[in-house]
Amino acid sequence: MTRTKLLAVGTVVFLAVFAGAGAFVATQTGDSGDASTDALTANWVSDTGRNISGNHHVAVGGRVGNRSLVFAPISGEAGSAAGDGHDHDHGTAASSAAAGCGLVSLDGTSGAARWTYEVPAENCTIHAIADPTLADLDGDGTREVLATSTERTVAAFDPATGEVSFEHNLSAYGYTRPLVADFTGDAGPEVVVVDVHGTVFVVRPNGETVWTRKLPADYVWGQPHIEDFDGDGSPELAVALGSGRLAMLDSDGTLAWNRSVGAGDSVTWFTTGQADGDSPAELVTATSGGNVSLFDGDGSRVWQRSFGAYAAVNAVGDGDDDGTAEVYATARDGNLRAVDATDGTVEWSTSLTTVNAQMTPPPVLGDLNDDGEAELVAASNGGRVTVVDPDSGEILAEYERDTPIWTNPTLGNVDDDPAPEILVMYGDGRVAALSYEDESA
Repeated sequence: MTRTKLLAVGTVVFLAVFAGAGAFVATQTGDSGDASTDALTANWVSDTGRNISGNHHVAVGGRVGNRSLVFAPISGEAGSAAGDGHDHDHGTAASSAAAGCGLVSLDGTSGAARWTYEVPAENCTIHAIADPTLADLDGDGTREVLATSTERTVAAFDPATGEVSFEHNLSAYGYTRPLVADFTGDAGPEVVVVDVHGTVFVVRPNGETVWTRKLPADYVWGQPHIEDFDGDGSPELAVALGSGRLAMLDSDGTLAWNRSVGAGDSVTWFTTGQADGDSPAELVTATSGGNVSLFDGDGSRVWQRSFGAYAAVNAVGDGDDDGTAEVYATARDGNLRAVDATDGTVEWSTSLTTVNAQMTPPPVLGDLNDDGEAELVAASNGGRVTVVDPDSGEILAEYERDTPIWTNPTLGNVDDDPAPEILVMYGDGRVAALSYEDESA
């Protein structure tokens, strides 16, 4: 097995580039015609840039022990993972990623790099490092950072040093983030990974394999989820397949059900949430053909709506506090929609960009300024990040760099105030940490 090189703190120096580097803060005129005083500002922009434009795996961050940290997956040039069946046309790559691929640990308050886990040049492709996870794997009270790589492994890293504390081989690279949960009910956590070709691995922290199972899929791009979907008191694993199917596995690997989402349509985004009054979570899929569907935990479809090519979903929640959850969906047309989770009715739609988009990442939902009310954060291919009012779809604030964005923002509290920051992974490998303030409050 190929081993990566660990570059320790101080060996690789990445200096933080602050908000003046290719960025601006903007105000937006709302529906009333009055200029909003809300502000979306960059605390820092990391100096992790590469001579590429196709990075599309999310950065994650938060308090880890007594440190504020952000973890950024830095990939290689677009198209370098040829033949994996996914759409990699994320702009033009002028040259190979000479600066290398890897998982980079950033100081949460400044954006300066602390350590880099470097992926070898032969594995430096567009999916070199997939979406990371922060979770306490070893039970010591401090979360590790876990990620899969094109070395066909899943690994856990010490957040302070980058040393590998856990590693397990996979049958293919991973596209989605690893899950850490007591899935089997033995009172201890397992690492659950679904690799890009649909093989499920359930592994204990000591490296022991509990079970593996190959699902009937060429590719898996939607994020798998572990929850109690059927209300029996035990968790299940839900996996959306690129072949256009949705599968549910019990904790022993038994296939509970496997149903079609849409014939000839690939599931590219997958999320879960509470859409009705009962306790089990519902499942929401979005497909390359544009269908967004909501399913109960037994696999029965509640509704399906079409929003145009490359529909995307991530956030489900009662953002407008009306007592009914919404599914927040985007599509290639650049529009963000609030969809009633009970019946699929569109409550409002807002345009995020006037630029022709290849795809539009889905938004995230959270209380951005610690005022007890939620906001939506959405990104567009042109490099714009937008804060949207979940009540009406009104645009509250914007921030923009002249660099594409190919994945959803994430939220993590990486400074001294109680409100989370918005972490944005740009196509060039830089991460921006943004803060939102409602200055009229």
